[in-house]
Amino acid sequence: MATTTYGSPYVANTDLVSAWPGVSLNVAQRVDAVSYAGNGINAQTGTTYTLVLTDAGKNVTTSNASAVTVTIPTNASVAFPTGTVIGITNLGAGTVTVSASGGVTLNGSTLTIAQYGRSSIMKIATDTWVLTSGGGTPKASVSGTTGSPTTVTVSGKTYYQFTGTGSVTLTAGTLRVMVQAGGGGGNTSRSGGAGGQITQSLTVTAGTYTVKVGAGGDLTTQGSASQFHSLYAVGGGCNGYTAAPGGVGFGGSGSAAASPSGKNVPDQGNIGATGPGGGGGAGGAATGTTPSGVGGVGIAFADGNTYGVGGSEASGGAGTTNRGNGGQGSNNSSGGSGMVVLEIG
Repeated sequence: MATTTYGSPYVANTDLVSAWPGVSLNVAQRVDAVSYAGNGINAQTGTTYTLVLTDAGKNVTTSNASAVTVTIPTNASVAFPTGTVIGITNLGAGTVTVSASGGVTLNGSTLTIAQYGRSSIMKIATDTWVLTSGGGTPKASVSGTTGSPTTVTVSGKTYYQFTGTGSVTLTAGTLRVMVQAGGGGGNTSRSGGAGGQITQSLTVTAGTYTVKVGAGGDLTTQGSASQFHSLYAVGGGCNGYTAAPGGVGFGGSGSAAASPSGKNVPDQGNIGATGPGGGGGAGGAATGTTPSGVGGVGIAFADGNTYGVGGSEASGGAGTTNRGNGGQGSNNSSGGSGMVVLEIG
């Protein structure tokens, strides 16, 4: 029994008449299989793949942590029939780019496929194809920075840690961002609140974006704001000392009559103690009051650091630099400066 290029059985001249029942059943089963599942799956695990004739009607899957390129060959190399449709599904973390060989025109607004995204391509003329469905949003990548951010790699993702003002040039796509503002200052019996903290996924267009990192406050001032794109984190509330302007940030502690620094900004942190005591933290409210108020806990980010710890009354010293921690309350101490971290990959 013979088969076509795509695997469909048919009866050849050499087949006996007695073979007809079995061949007919095979043909019927093949028709059913294609109707339900297409022409099958071609699983690819490398970083490059050029389509072949037997991919017509199939779904080509890719699975690689690095970027993958799937190439459409010229008609002279592989003569796909006009009207051929091929699905491409990305199962790996690496973004897939659908590329055309020289002489081939590929039309479509989105030629990249993010993880778990799917596109299909259709041949509409001899060397002309069109991407007929969207492939998801690709992940953004970094092509340049200013401000000398530190980079660390954790579990295959790269983290750009900005400790001061700078900029980053990104390709279009998605990324995850942590913006930590500076912590408020503390003085005797009144500790500072941690700076506001926002963690969010963003979809950006290609371009250069400014990164702003806020400084920590002193014993009479709140921390400064940090910002990236549309994410604006307010500074931590100051200690509540009567000379202070009041903590408009999310943390801080102190006498409610002297300062509103016990207030918090929704979704950026937690409230400080209602009387002299601990400062609010990114991950929890302050607990206890004089003389042993404890600052609220911070939040661990995927880059391996914990950010936004509220100042504690019984402790001494400034808030940790580039963590946005509140100043401690057993002496006059400044809050820690903030940080902006971009997660790429």
